[in-house]
Amino acid sequence: MRRLSLWLALLLVCGLAAPGVARAADEEEAEEEEESALGEYGSEVGNRFLMGLNSILTAPADPPMSAVKPDKEFNELPLAVVTKWPVGFVQGAMLMGHRAVSGLLDITFSLLTPMKMLSPEPRFMIFPGVEHEEY
Repeated sequence: MRRLSLWLALLLVCGLAAPGVARAADEEEAEEEEESALGEYGSEVGNRFLMGLNSILTAPADPPMSAVKPDKEFNELPLAVVTKWPVGFVQGAMLMGHRAVSGLLDITFSLLTPMKMLSPEPRFMIFPGVEHEEY
């Protein structure tokens, strides 16, 4: 009888403790998920902010780079030997404007992570570890 009562007491204690242990494990799991979700959000915000800043800082390089190395399509222009460099510079100036404005918008909307990154593919990367988000 004594053994039976000990077994019943053990089962009762384990039965009462199990939900508390399970609840504690669930709370720890939920806390870890919140931390990882917050860390992921912070990483995305930082990535978008740095990509926008990279776009703004590297935008002035677009006109000279497009003039020095114009696109291959400009070889089909009339008198391409002469006209491809000025046309490349104008294209680079327009790309500079686009890159600067989209970089500013990426910085402004960096807290809205579901929104896609607006900056074009960077020509140069200043910040290591920053990745451009593909469309």
